[in-house]
Amino acid sequence: MKRVELDITRPPVARLTLSCPDTHNRLSEEMLTELGDALADAESTAAVQVLVLAAGGDTFCAGMELDAIETTWRRLIVALGDLLHRIATSRLVTIALVEGAALGGGVGLLAACDQVVAGERATFRMTEVLLGLVPAAVLPVLARRTGHHSAFGLALTARELSGAEAVSMGLADVYGDEAELRRILRKLRAADPSALLALKEYYAELAPPVRRDELIMEVLGRRLADQAVHERLSGLRKQGLIA
Repeated sequence: MKRVELDITRPPVARLTLSCPDTHNRLSEEMLTELGDALADAESTAAVQVLVLAAGGDTFCAGMELDAIETTWRRLIVALGDLLHRIATSRLVTIALVEGAALGGGVGLLAACDQVVAGERATFRMTEVLLGLVPAAVLPVLARRTGHHSAFGLALTARELSGAEAVSMGLADVYGDEAELRRILRKLRAADPSALLALKEYYAELAPPVRRDELIMEVLGRRLADQAVHERLSGLRKQGLIA
């Protein structure tokens, strides 16, 4: 079963869709691998200059697969960190179209993109502290968008943002739907492709994506070594609050 779908038939725009609505598009190790492969395919297609990241179903992305977080968390976090860095440094202009709920790692996925379009049904929430965890891999990407203290506050309070609130905080760039996405694409088509690439490279030097792999592993390792965290996750499962 394919977990993502890549459409490169309409250059210069490619569309990458998370297509596991039954799991609320959770980021399993397999999903992360397929996303990385699809990104590589889009980047290797010379005619493609823009990548739209969207999702099927009512949820954009419900975050990390929690069973894997408790068992193979190191591989999962490395894969997530690699993917977020690749999106943030891609030669492609990346645009996330968010038309449902984005939680935890799903917020990181969209925050790594160059532009975020927040739809009417979009919501954004950093839920890790409710689970006994820390959003160590996502916080640097989020902070690059919103500023460090705003990102810290969203993680600290697990506050849910609407699309309009996300725009006001800088987590999303515009409030709208496919029509708004088309307006952005028209503006990008009017630009010189080489200038867009030069601008992306300059911005990456000006505000480089931060990788703190050693610190991330240390922080999450301490949390997941605590039996109370696993007991909390087990209790939430029994209550039907998490899958």
